[in-house]
Amino acid sequence: MSQNLDKLAVAALIAEERHWRDRAQWDRMAAAYQAGCEVRLALFTGTAADFLRASRAGGRGGVTKHRLGPSIVEVSGDRAVAETSTVVETRTDQDGIAVDLFVSCRYLNRLGRDDDGAWRLASIDCICEKDTVRAVDPGDMLKLDRELLDTYRPSYRFLSYNMHSHGMLPPADLPGDDRPDLCEDIYAAGRRWLRA
Repeated sequence: MSQNLDKLAVAALIAEERHWRDRAQWDRMAAAYQAGCEVRLALFTGTAADFLRASRAGGRGGVTKHRLGPSIVEVSGDRAVAETSTVVETRTDQDGIAVDLFVSCRYLNRLGRDDDGAWRLASIDCICEKDTVRAVDPGDMLKLDRELLDTYRPSYRFLSYNMHSHGMLPPADLPGDDRPDLCEDIYAAGRRWLRA
């Protein structure tokens, strides 16, 4: 029974951390991470402390909402791994047109139980699945550069295009369903985490 309670606590923490990020509740968000937590997302790679600073600063702009599915959690003693299907929605602009950008992905989290008995995140990784973009006003016509668009990987093509239009260099090596080798590295790290 205690393992089921641990799974519930882990799933709740994962949902809360994303909620606190969306709602700019920075102190609560900070309490979700273990010391040394690493964050590897499309727009950020680094420590949780740096991720908090970047989140406060607002990144490339836009309003973001994370819509999470259920977390599938494995627990081994004071360690856990969890996989959570997510859609990241961002209202931003594309060449002067208001757009909604949708990125379907899954978060893979490693977690540990600290000395105070609380579960905290030890790492956050993201695997991109697919994405799309649409004009907020259906009367607006998005005119995307097809040649540029086709240079980006299909698992996060429109995100890359939007990043480029905002002066950011889109990473070419994000884990995605179109690069199973990169995905396997993350899953293998999770298995090692549980065995440690």
